[in-house]
Parts: sequence; structure tokens; C-alpha cells
Amino acid sequence: MTDKHRFLTITESAEFLQVSETSLRRWTNNGTLRCFRVGGRNERRFLKEDLLAFLQKIEIQFDERPQESETYLVATDELDSDPLSVERHICMFFTSKEEQWQMLKPYIIEHLSSGVPVLYIQDTTPPERLKELIETEGYSVDDLISQGLLKIIPPEEAYLLTGSFAVQRMLAFIESAILGAIAAGHDRVFLTGEMTWSLPDTPGSEGMMKYEELLNPLVDKYPGVTIVCQYDVKRFDGPKVLDALLTHPSVHVSSGRVAGFYGL
Repeated sequence: MTDKHRFLTITESAEFLQVSETSLRRWTNNGTLRCFRVGGRNERRFLKEDLLAFLQKIEIQFDERPQESETYLVATDELDSDPLSVERHICMFFTSKEEQWQMLKPYIIEHLSSGVPVLYIQDTTPPERLKELIETEGYSVDDLISQGLLKIIPPEEAYLLTGSFAVQRMLAFIESAILGAIAAGHDRVFLTGEMTWSLPDTPGSEGMMKYEELLNPLVDKYPGVTIVCQYDVKRFDGPKVLDALLTHPSVHVSSGRVAGFYGL
């Protein structure tokens, strides 16, 4: 049996889609998503290929929206009028692993210490190394994970869920993660990703900067969200660094935070 033909429990499926189990039950009850009933308790089971098809259907629906509605994630009556909200989508430039952690650590620790969930999409930093770094700050990673306050996932479970990058699918993924945190009773959430997954020629990576641009209205829609996109400047060339500057309202370099070029 191939991986995509594997059956997942409702808990595993909710984790895979980054949604609540309640949403999955609702979608199966109204026929939006197929499931299979097994055992004496008639429990739901989901084929991984059905979940992938569901994500692709979402992507197609988003892509078919009129071009002028690309900022569909913004609800004008929900926008945060505080101009400081632009500082919650941050491009972080670093030159070494040590610098990367020293710059990122305050974001992670500030959120964890306040009981705010953290979603970390890693790439070049091994998960075990991230856990070790967090534990050196006095936290039990196992406890954080069990409480739903920390999730570390690879690009294959986020940016490259179907083997290639798709802008609208990833936006849907991020919004699902935000809504999941809200449903769990949180009014803030911190998301961060290492962007080296896009190098050198990852399928679909040409849409990455469009995705970065469209994260801005998403952040405005949810004032409790902070997103930090991590760029290793030794890995990204000049044009890509400039693109990152143009799509982020705020930039974090070793000397501190400065304004990005987005919206100028």
C-alpha cells in the first residue's frame, strides 16, 4: 500500500489538514469530504489521497476567484487600524545558525511564556536540534507538544504538501492553523518558517513571493498573528533578497528591526 492510500484516524487527519476534528466531522456529515466508517464504534477513517484531493480542491476554488479578489482574506470591517500591525509579518535575515537562533529566540520564548501556540516549519535545522534549543531555555518540549503549544513540521507537511508549492493552498494552510488556534481558545499565534525549502528550483517556488505578498492581508485580518519568515542570506541571491524586502513590511537583521519596502 502506497503512503497516499494509507488510512488515517480523525485525529491524524485533523493534524494533516491543520484543522479541528469538529471541522472534519462537519465536512463528512455534509458530504464535502469522504470518510469510511470502521469498527463497532463506527469511527471515521480517511484516505490520505482523499485529504490531498480535498486540499487541491480548495486550491482550485481559490484560483478560480476573480483576479481583483486576490486579497480575499481581508475583511474590511475586521482590519486592525493600528499601523503597528504591519510589524507582525517579518522577514528575518541571518548569516549563521548561531545568529539565526539568537534572532529568533525572543519571538519563540515570548510567545511560549505567554501560553501562545508556536508553529515552526523547519528545513535546514533538524527538529531534534530545535527541541534541544528550546529545552535549554527551561521548557519541556514534550509538555509543550502535548498541550498544543508547539508544533514542528517539515516543508513536506506544509509548503510542499503535494510535492510542489502552490500559493493559495499554502495560504489556506496558514489560515487553517490560525483558525485552529482560535478554536482552541487562543487569541494569539506565532508562525515561522525556514525558507530554504524553495532552493534551488523547487516545483512551484516561483510563486513564493506572491505568497509572501498575500500574507500581509492575512496578518491584517487576524491581529493576534505574528509570522516570521527566515532567510539565510548566504543561500539566497541578491534578487531574491530584494524580493523579500519588497514583500515584507518589517525586516529583522542582526542590528535590529527596520522597515521593509512593502506598501511603499
